[in-house]
Amino acid sequence: MQSQHAAPVNDTALQKVFVWEAFDATDLMTQAAAKLYEHTLTADERIPWMWIEQSVQDRTKSKPRSGEWSRHLLLAAPEGRQDDPDALAGYVYGALLPGYGGYLCYIGVANWARRMGVGGRLYEQFFKVLRVDAGELGEPLPFVIWESHRPDPLAEAGDWENWTARTRLFDRVGGQWVDGVDFLSPNFAADEEDDAAPPVPLQLFVKPLDTPEAAFTPERLREVVGGLHERVYHNLPGTPMYDRTLPASCEPRLRPARAAGVRKSERGELV
Repeated sequence: MQSQHAAPVNDTALQKVFVWEAFDATDLMTQAAAKLYEHTLTADERIPWMWIEQSVQDRTKSKPRSGEWSRHLLLAAPEGRQDDPDALAGYVYGALLPGYGGYLCYIGVANWARRMGVGGRLYEQFFKVLRVDAGELGEPLPFVIWESHRPDPLAEAGDWENWTARTRLFDRVGGQWVDGVDFLSPNFAADEEDDAAPPVPLQLFVKPLDTPEAAFTPERLREVVGGLHERVYHNLPGTPMYDRTLPASCEPRLRPARAAGVRKSERGELV
């Protein structure tokens, strides 16, 4: 059986990518997404796949209900190969958080499908799905927010090349970097009883939608970042991860996503 990360698909076949929502956790394409999920994310960044499977199983085509997260797992493959696990090109998973905004949790693209527009298709379709959810609830969709792990300053050049390419994708889909914030999230690779496990520092990106970019002042961005801690990670003001993410001196601002891709030394110098 050929690896899903080197699918025998030529460039011509990938000119049209089909994106659809997963509703069956036992489906072969959903199972292929589980493998790609583990391949594209390090253990300290990812939640257990069974949590995503449960979201898929619980998902129905009914209208989202007020106050409840509306979760989605979207899959991508070349049109005509939506039943071929080897042809899975990528996935995106996230949710509408009523009263807050959209949250894109995870996205991954198979190695063989990189630089073919798959990531952009997944982002755009995810934005559309959340707009429908918000409309069903009679709410605006002020923004969609997502996290990404920037390499260590001394990481290998290849890691930084991948990061730079990722931030350029964020730019293309309208994402803005929340400069001035290192968002500290739980280390999911650590044992639940290991309180000493260091948190994972992440960079945040926001795509303004129904709220104009100019409205994201430092004060508003602090609310958005704090809301992510409270709504997703259940960290309240006064908890270590919340307070270390948003110290009193923090003055976040939106900058082009590509600015986050600049490699710096530990002293903040360009290298």
